[in-house]
Amino acid sequence: MAGRGAALADQFDKALGELMRTVEKMPDSQWKATCGDEGWTVAATAQHVAAQFPLEKTYIEAAAEGATPPTHKWDDINGVNESRAKDMSSISRADVLKQLRDGGASMSAYVRGLSDEQLDSTAPLVLANNAPVSAQQLIEGGVLIDHVNGHLKSIKSAS
Repeated sequence: MAGRGAALADQFDKALGELMRTVEKMPDSQWKATCGDEGWTVAATAQHVAAQFPLEKTYIEAAAEGATPPTHKWDDINGVNESRAKDMSSISRADVLKQLRDGGASMSAYVRGLSDEQLDSTAPLVLANNAPVSAQQLIEGGVLIDHVNGHLKSIKSAS
């Protein structure tokens, strides 16, 4: 019987699949439109989702595996995001789709392999005033699945 890791990976795959289908079917005119919530182009916003997978994994690993938690503060993350959004404002759709596909496959495999015990493990989250956060909360919440869904909503509403 598959554990919670498999169910969470399936949820992630579903969200990422919807994002990728949206990007693939999007008219060229919308690809360079601005996403209201972020103030970035659709191209930069979609690329941002893929670019965050390695960082997101470090947060999840801290909880699931007892690794050292990242110490980034919101200002650090936001500064990097803004800089990258400027650099990626005109990235090609093909490049973004490759990043989403490759990074998403790696994240999905990692989440799928987590045991229920690992999903229940916690680590202090600097971004939440060092509150203990479980690996499952990180996966479901703003760090992974909700992160994809939040930007997907913004991308769909861009014009």
